[in-house]
Amino acid sequence: MARKRKYTVPIQLIELENENYHILIEGFLKNGKSLQWVIDTGASKTVFDANLAEHFDPDELEATEIQSAGIGEGHVETQTGILHEIYFGQMSLSDWPVAIINLGHINKIYSQFTDIEIAGLLGSDFLLKHQCIIDFKNLQITLYVS
Repeated sequence: MARKRKYTVPIQLIELENENYHILIEGFLKNGKSLQWVIDTGASKTVFDANLAEHFDPDELEATEIQSAGIGEGHVETQTGILHEIYFGQMSLSDWPVAIINLGHINKIYSQFTDIEIAGLLGSDFLLKHQCIIDFKNLQITLYVS
C-alpha cells in the first residue's frame, strides 16, 4: 500500500460579521495566480466560481457537462469541470473535478466586509479524500495525498 504524503498549509480565519467566521485557504495555479477558497465542511461538492471560469483557457479548466443542482434556494444551472492543476502550499492536484456555479452572491457578501474574492468552495468531497484536519489553534490545515 502506498504511503500518503502529508502537507500542512496555512489557513486564514475571516470574520464577516460578529462571530460569523469563514475558513480560507490560498491556492495557486501553475501560472502563479493566487485563488482564495472557502473550506466549507457543509458543502457536499467542491465548487468553482463560474464568473472566473470564463477567464480560464481549456489547458487550465475544462468544462464537461451541464446539469441541474440545488444550492441555497431553488435550482441553478451547473457545469462540471476539471481544474487541471492547482497547488495548496507544496501540495499539487491534477485533473481535479469541480462543479462550476455562479458564486456572485457569495462574493457580494464578501465585498461588504473584505476585499477578498472567493474562487470556490472546498467541499466534503475534497476534505474526505484528503483526510483534512483543520487546526484552528495554529491556523493550518493538514492534507494527505497518496
